[in-house]
Amino acid sequence: MARPVTSTRKKSPVAPKRRVASVIDAEPDAPEVEGSADAVELFRTRADALRPADVLRCHADPHLAYHNAMSGRAALLEARAEIDATGFRVDWTRVEGVESLALAVVYAASRVSADPRITGEVRAMLREARPLRALLLSNARTLSLIGRCSPAEVARIERGLGSVDAATDLVDLAVLHTDRDLVGTGSAVTAAQVKRAKALGTDLLKKIRPATASRARTRTSGQEAMLALRDRLWTLLVQTNEYFERIAGARWGRDLGAHVPRLQARYVAKKRAKKPAEKPVAPTG
Repeated sequence: MARPVTSTRKKSPVAPKRRVASVIDAEPDAPEVEGSADAVELFRTRADALRPADVLRCHADPHLAYHNAMSGRAALLEARAEIDATGFRVDWTRVEGVESLALAVVYAASRVSADPRITGEVRAMLREARPLRALLLSNARTLSLIGRCSPAEVARIERGLGSVDAATDLVDLAVLHTDRDLVGTGSAVTAAQVKRAKALGTDLLKKIRPATASRARTRTSGQEAMLALRDRLWTLLVQTNEYFERIAGARWGRDLGAHVPRLQARYVAKKRAKKPAEKPVAPTG
């Protein structure tokens, strides 16, 4: 009888997530941005004007958010004529200004040195983790089709977004491959890759989720102030991306996710085939 798969994550009925484009996945070696202090000042007044009840805590990778925001902006600007033709009134200045807002978030996050998410070491580990996760997940999906593991278990692991989830997935996928013997014949994954996935996922979880108490003790009053500002800037960025989604919905309907990614999306939508260019017709007569 097959053995149950153990997991580090609690099971819960979560709706399948939408698969959306992510520049980080499409270009895993995309250059990281440093942020901008000037951009922070551009948005400080608006950030400070937010009601405390509306402020969202930033538990996100600001670099991934920057690249996804830029991907959404590019898609909207490219389709500007078509969007205007729908009659949806767009504040194009706000669309074009998202780069400065995203840079403000990156800068504010980089000033909160007690937050391990912004260290170069963690970002380097995540660049290794994402393709490794994709490999193990693809292998598990394929082998689930021939009964070597449960499709429901694979789908459960696949749910979720963000850096913590990516790290947890590595551990879960490593456990799945070990318990179901998904290496060897018919597998695209080696035992060494499974071992690396478990070790990398475990290390990432330690670095991304340190004890809250120790984090608080290592921050100065200035860092705490910047932390509060980071959360307010992040809230503005989330609100802007939601605005982008409304614009995309007016142009592409339910397919909006293929054009405007969520800020922490890690999935790449399939590229749509381009229409073949029409051949010029020679004049007659």
